[in-house]
Amino acid sequence: MDLKDIRFGIEIETVRQTREKVARAIQSVVGGTVLHTGMPQCHDPWEVTDDRGRKWKVVADGSLTNVDAKYRAEIVSPILVYGDMDQLQEVVRAVRNAGAHISSQCGVHVHLDADAFTAKALVNLAKIVNKQEDLIVKALDVNERRLTSYAKKVNGEFIEKIEKRKPKSKDELNKLWYGYQNQSPTHYDSTRYYVEPEIMWSCCK
Repeated sequence: MDLKDIRFGIEIETVRQTREKVARAIQSVVGGTVLHTGMPQCHDPWEVTDDRGRKWKVVADGSLTNVDAKYRAEIVSPILVYGDMDQLQEVVRAVRNAGAHISSQCGVHVHLDADAFTAKALVNLAKIVNKQEDLIVKALDVNERRLTSYAKKVNGEFIEKIEKRKPKSKDELNKLWYGYQNQSPTHYDSTRYYVEPEIMWSCCK
């Protein structure tokens, strides 16, 4: 498996700048048009359709409670590939230069495409992360509050299940993760805040 072949998506949370200005900062890099779609109202989304027809979204984020609601923004990228890395870095710089910041409540979520992984690779990944997680948390200086909500450690019961059952397919792994066969998990499924096999069924489709 060549890591450069893996498709991915990224979500970046920011504060202290409006969603409109964050969207226009993205447009300054990717081109295209900016539209305030406004629906669903709870997320107050702005949408940037870039020069290649891909959609970048900037939405409200209810977890960023240390600033006024109008200054909470989560950037949701389209599906990206390795060749987009330079442009992604330019987007981040443009958003920062537009006045957006991060706080102790902000996070970054990276979603990987399922097609690049076998069930065995996913099992090995879960075990490796579980074994090294304390070091990872320390190295990244993860906020303690997020460890109980949006950045939970690998579920120990899940590790025990895969050790015992030794799943041979993604479908078997799916059932162990959710407790039943779930091919269409909702975006805000409660399992999404772990290092999550959920990405293998919901991302990049």
